[in-house]
Amino acid sequence: MEKILFATDELSGLIGAVALMRPSKSVQDLELKSVKKKYKSKGFAAGCSREVIERGAEMLGWELDDLISRTILAMREIEPQLSNS
Repeated sequence: MEKILFATDELSGLIGAVALMRPSKSVQDLELKSVKKKYKSKGFAAGCSREVIERGAEMLGWELDDLISRTILAMREIEPQLSNS
């Protein structure tokens, strides 16, 4: 659990920022390629450490794309709960 939290803490902030830039302002229609494009832009969500995200993926033994995809899916599941609070 500790590894998952380490790996996704920074990443969830980046994904949330990408989602807010979309017309839907949602992760429901967010794709890996959109996150990867913004991930490569160091100026976008500059407070989200790419180094920490990459280290988290390594700790889990996952590819970065896999970590991003799994995090998007997890955020899709909880998004309805967040908008109701």
